[in-house]
Amino acid sequence: MSIGASLFQIVLRLIGFREIVNRQFQNPPRNTRAMDNDKFQKDLPLQSWSIQGFKLISIDPKTSINGHLIFFHGGAYIIEASSFHRRLMEILARDYGLAITFVDYPKAPEHTFQTTIGVVLDAYLEIARRNPGADLYLIGDSAGGGLALSLLQVLRDRGITPFPPKSVLISPWLDLSMSNELIPEYEHKDQLLPVEGLIYAAEQYAGGEDLKNPLLSPLYGDMTDLGSLLLFCGANEVFYPDCVELTQKISGSPGSSIECYIGENMMHDWIMFPFRESRAGIRKLAQFILAE
Repeated sequence: MSIGASLFQIVLRLIGFREIVNRQFQNPPRNTRAMDNDKFQKDLPLQSWSIQGFKLISIDPKTSINGHLIFFHGGAYIIEASSFHRRLMEILARDYGLAITFVDYPKAPEHTFQTTIGVVLDAYLEIARRNPGADLYLIGDSAGGGLALSLLQVLRDRGITPFPPKSVLISPWLDLSMSNELIPEYEHKDQLLPVEGLIYAAEQYAGGEDLKNPLLSPLYGDMTDLGSLLLFCGANEVFYPDCVELTQKISGSPGSSIECYIGENMMHDWIMFPFRESRAGIRKLAQFILAE
């Protein structure tokens, strides 16, 4: 592990970052403006539009690559996107020539999963309409990773085309019930995510629905015919046990394949932060999408 990554995790522990996150879940900040158009690098071709009143931001470098990434951000379905999400978009577009659209999906507690699933499905269909003939790829981190996998299952079940041939899940939140018996072993290692706060956020997003509903917790859904998946996770995060279980389930499912990229001694969402390891992770992500 790099010195930068090690020091960052030490600082998180010293300042009690998990408690800070816990308080944010209880009173989520709004209008943080991290994804405002004027915050993006000026030389990137940016376009904003909306679905059902929710903002989408597209960057299209107009390369010869016939593909388009659809990005769902993390934040436990309750926190808005951050500058780290904007940074990932900029790197993928600028350094690798990838077209990408960010979907600012509905958040809890103002909205529950029914609204969110409806918006991301409509967004997917509209992005497909605007990019005829292009391969569409789903990418999401944390809650956004879980949302991407849930949407993938919905697209398959409804026979919607084009279907994403590849998807990328970054430290995905796969089971909102947090019921994996191994989670307590990882809770003290994870300096970012408070389990108590996650359970609270899950209940807000679920709106009384069973937390093991696959639209909330895709780990309980059908894993067949999901295409190729690339999974990133940290060995020091509370989602690690569920990521291992997902890998096992997909490995035995027809029409699906998964490659798991584990960050040893790394934290939740490590690929999003400016570490040496994240540069290698982002390069791996881009190579996965760009490979024939």
